[in-house]
Amino acid sequence: MRGVGRVVGDAGGDLECGKCGRACRARELDRLLWCEACIAGAKATAKRVGWLCGAVIAAGLAAWIHFVQKPSAALMGGWVGVVLAALWLCARAATELCYGVLRILRRPGSS
Repeated sequence: MRGVGRVVGDAGGDLECGKCGRACRARELDRLLWCEACIAGAKATAKRVGWLCGAVIAAGLAAWIHFVQKPSAALMGGWVGVVLAALWLCARAATELCYGVLRILRRPGSS
């Protein structure tokens, strides 16, 4: 791996971002030595993947409800609520999991 956290230039306050390698001030980096732009990019990627996973799981749940449970029209509103809740919860969980994996895979010292 390139010089992660390596001091850049003569000023002792500048370090390289652990992901993109851009020179930043030490106070602009987080504890894993990522700059704000890399953090924002990882969060955006995790959010897209999280909502995609949530949608896939919710669609699977909706298919199971429709084909296996065969709900009556009187209970349809409740089942829709269950699917929407599953969508939101699974998307949130998958987003956090994906963000954590992205951060762990690119931490300083990992290959």
